[in-house]
Amino acid sequence: MKKFIVIGILIVSLSCYTTNGLTNAYNKDSTSYAIINVDDEGDGDFTSIQTAISEASPGDTIRVYSGTYNENIEVDKENLTIEGINYELGTGDDNGYPSIIGDGNDDVVKITSDNISFSGFIIQNSGKSYYDAGIEIHSNNSEVFRNGLTGNFYGVVINYCHKNVVRENYIAGNTMDGIYMMYTSDNIISNNQITENGFQGVFLYDADDNEIKDNILSLNGKDGIHLRNLCAYNTISDNTIYSNNIDGIKLWEPGNNYNTIIGNEIYSNRFNGIHIMNSNNNEIYENEIKLNLLNGIHIGDASDNIIQRNTIRDSFSEGIMILGGDSNNNLIYYNNIINDTALDNGNNIWDSGYPSGGNYWSYYSGTDNDNDGIGDIPYDIPGSGGNQDRYPFIKPLQPPNKPTKPKGPTLGKPGVEYIYQTSAVDPNGNKIQYGWDWNGDKKVDFWSDFYNSGVTANASHSWDQQGDYQIYVIAMDQQGFKSEWSEPLTVTMPKTYANLLDLLYHHINLYYVLEKLMLDILMRMY
Repeated sequence: MKKFIVIGILIVSLSCYTTNGLTNAYNKDSTSYAIINVDDEGDGDFTSIQTAISEASPGDTIRVYSGTYNENIEVDKENLTIEGINYELGTGDDNGYPSIIGDGNDDVVKITSDNISFSGFIIQNSGKSYYDAGIEIHSNNSEVFRNGLTGNFYGVVINYCHKNVVRENYIAGNTMDGIYMMYTSDNIISNNQITENGFQGVFLYDADDNEIKDNILSLNGKDGIHLRNLCAYNTISDNTIYSNNIDGIKLWEPGNNYNTIIGNEIYSNRFNGIHIMNSNNNEIYENEIKLNLLNGIHIGDASDNIIQRNTIRDSFSEGIMILGGDSNNNLIYYNNIINDTALDNGNNIWDSGYPSGGNYWSYYSGTDNDNDGIGDIPYDIPGSGGNQDRYPFIKPLQPPNKPTKPKGPTLGKPGVEYIYQTSAVDPNGNKIQYGWDWNGDKKVDFWSDFYNSGVTANASHSWDQQGDYQIYVIAMDQQGFKSEWSEPLTVTMPKTYANLLDLLYHHINLYYVLEKLMLDILMRMY
């Protein structure tokens, strides 16, 4: 019964996406790319996906229609698009996205050539030995998206390759890991739902420079995300990670250094929210870590890590636990630690000095007689290290409010500099600097100096080309907390006389056309 429920979820998940243009005929010639139709009931060009791949040429598109395809396939030609279509071709009675059911041996789908796009399938029944997977990617610059993978040994395996994208897949109920990445780099894993797999949600082994972002990882048998053995310069951002059977995120064994964990929501995992062992120089920023059944963050024999601007709350043991004789020189400040304590057996730094401050502790009982926002006595950190947060904050740290919509001219000329204004208030009274985006991509083009909270800030800019532009502003306080982006101001740079002269100079033939037109008009007037 559970199997049918999972398949139903896969169909519903994949049905959120649509595909246009369903019935181009297979017409293979030397001057254009072919569209090859596959239907299991014989209403297409082929009944087998593998046969279609064998007949295809680089650049072709293979469309696979509703039905069940009992085969293992290898994509061994470059530059193919293979897409499952939620549509019955011909007179059959199939419905839903096509299913590829392996024979229980090896990978169900193996991608061994570069530049492959593979989407829109339900994939089941891989082999059960040595990295057999629903999909194995052993190619570069390929994209796997909007598939459902369940009932395989591994969901997706990515090994010995680079620059692939795995996005918007539903990966559930596989025996081992949802996604396993080994000896691979520069991949993007995004917007996947990875749940109820037997081991890790995502496992990285000796994998560098990968992005794991915007995924939901839940109810996996071990960790949500696990990095092991020489994984460096990976970014784990904006994921929702909850109810995994061990840790939310784990960095395990030496050499998992220089990774960034930022902006994740990590809660209700059975052990730790984040667990770092024998790994150094990692950055943990701006995460919401709560209700984990052991510790919020656990550090063991790990040094020189930075833990800042996180909210850590309501852990069942410690908010932050640091163990091991080699856990030293970790920087831990600008965090909100709510209904939690800490334990530190190492030699670590819990504040940035005065007046920058340390952390906010909801259990801090000191006073602030000079009203500088910092407690008058240190907060003692339990543990054998004898550490203190010397300058605890009295109130929770918050980002600045959203800046006001920029004010200034909305119509101008290219090459002329214009002045724009905005302001924001910081709830903690900190100074604010403003990041200006002049072209609407929400990437900061210019950072201002610091202004007092609530004071109007000015910035000037000129545009080289005519067109419409949107100006956004973001505020950042002295602790690095950032606001939302402001509402945009639209600015128009129309054509100028100089633009017209430049146009005529580069298209001199237009000058003679205009001259002749004007002469014709004048002659008709007389």
